[in-house]
Amino acid sequence: MFKPSRKVTASFGVAMIAGTAGLVAGAPAASAASVNPDLTCTEPILHWNKSGKQTFDVTLTPDTGSAPGTVQAKIDAGENPLRTDTPFNGIGFVGQYTFTLSTGGEVTLTAPKFTADISPTKGIDPPEFTADLAIPQAAPGTRIDLTLKTFAVDVYLPGSANKITTATCAVTGNNGVVASYKVADAPLDPTLTTTPGQVKPGDSLTVAGANWPAGTPAVALCDASGNACDSAKVTGALTVTDGALAGTATIGATVADGSYQLKVTVGDTSKTSNVTVKADVPSNPRKLTLNPTHGPVGTKVTVNGEGYTPNAAVYVVPTNAAHQPDVPGMVTATAGADGKFTAEVTVTKADTTLIAGSEDTASTLSAGAPFTVDGGNPPAGTLKQDLTGSIAGGGLTISQENGGIKLSDVTLNGTQQNMTGALNTVTVKDYRGGATGWTLTGAVTDFTNGSGGTIAADKFSWTPKITPGEGSPSQAVAGSAGPIGTTGATLASAPNAAVTGGTFAADAGLSLAVPAYQAPGNYSATLTLSIS
Repeated sequence: MFKPSRKVTASFGVAMIAGTAGLVAGAPAASAASVNPDLTCTEPILHWNKSGKQTFDVTLTPDTGSAPGTVQAKIDAGENPLRTDTPFNGIGFVGQYTFTLSTGGEVTLTAPKFTADISPTKGIDPPEFTADLAIPQAAPGTRIDLTLKTFAVDVYLPGSANKITTATCAVTGNNGVVASYKVADAPLDPTLTTTPGQVKPGDSLTVAGANWPAGTPAVALCDASGNACDSAKVTGALTVTDGALAGTATIGATVADGSYQLKVTVGDTSKTSNVTVKADVPSNPRKLTLNPTHGPVGTKVTVNGEGYTPNAAVYVVPTNAAHQPDVPGMVTATAGADGKFTAEVTVTKADTTLIAGSEDTASTLSAGAPFTVDGGNPPAGTLKQDLTGSIAGGGLTISQENGGIKLSDVTLNGTQQNMTGALNTVTVKDYRGGATGWTLTGAVTDFTNGSGGTIAADKFSWTPKITPGEGSPSQAVAGSAGPIGTTGATLASAPNAAVTGGTFAADAGLSLAVPAYQAPGNYSATLTLSIS
């Protein structure tokens, strides 16, 4: 019997999953049953007519499978109500059992011939037998019920192959389902997740999935549209156990930056997941310090550099505000094995504002430090005042107005659903000055309901968005859409540049993938945001 479960609902601060009234708690298809219907039996020649009851036991093996298909039906019938006016011994009988199907149509199973006696006080008691039963075409999940319609026997003379008549017993009441067959449910679509959403060339992704067929997984890296798949660009160490896909995939060390799709194939089944490949762009390690930092024209300045390429030649030169170097005043130094050097330059021009140290003449591998030229004696009849001041760099901070996020509630319905919401806006303030960028990342814990229910962190994903404030010099970009996970993903970033800084508003649409049969309850998790 089917038993409806009680409705399970709850409300909570972060997310809600509710059970639905009427969910089937347990509904196995009956593989065997027994009925004892009323029968009316007629025989047109010998007039062996009689009404009464007869027991029928039917067992199907297996009771679940594909359709169309074939199963074994074992039938054990009790004593038939048919009687004769005088005794007959050694009569031959062939039993025919006709059943109606709940999906339409009927089927007849014929038993092997047997010999029995029949009299005014004794009916036919057929022996148990087994026969093949053809299961018709039916949709996945369909339950096919068998109900007895008629029981008939062909009658043969003792020791003869000649049939003399047929007695038919029709069901007239107190009938029921005698056996059931459950057509197997359609297989679920496979799932595929890859974390983190962004990796460097040569790094590995964690690959997971469900509902996969048995076999050896193969991996390939495709372009953003899922085409031009290349198995040479990625290697995989994946397995499938009881439908669960698990393992790692390693991106090739020479794969270029860009958006890709990781494709996993097992047999005829394939699935893809978005992956972003981005190499680290190291910040400029070069740094200069001057002594002194100001003075009149003719001042000799000791320049100390660090972070340069070991043993590289470094061109040290005074430069004006228009970035025009004083080439005659340039000196050359050599960085040591530790990347440091010391040089001395002479300031010969009054418009000098900076002293630079570069490893190439294009000044792309360089650093600079400001120098102020002090004023000399003013001409007669004029006064001159030199103005100086210092500007100190500020900090790199993040802030938010709210710490709580309420995701949309869902009610279980037998399918995967998404709980959605929005990230509370995170404000990034970069007041450091200089040329260094930043990266804002997030990591999330597993969702739990306090009663053993868990939704893995990699089921939580976001779609980042970044909006720069007016006048912000940094070119900030949003991170890739995809799972966040416990290892984290990028919400937004700003690259290193000649000039950086500004204010930015980081937002994201949020989505939590809820499995079809997740335990109900109040689920919560913690999303941690960090900037560096």
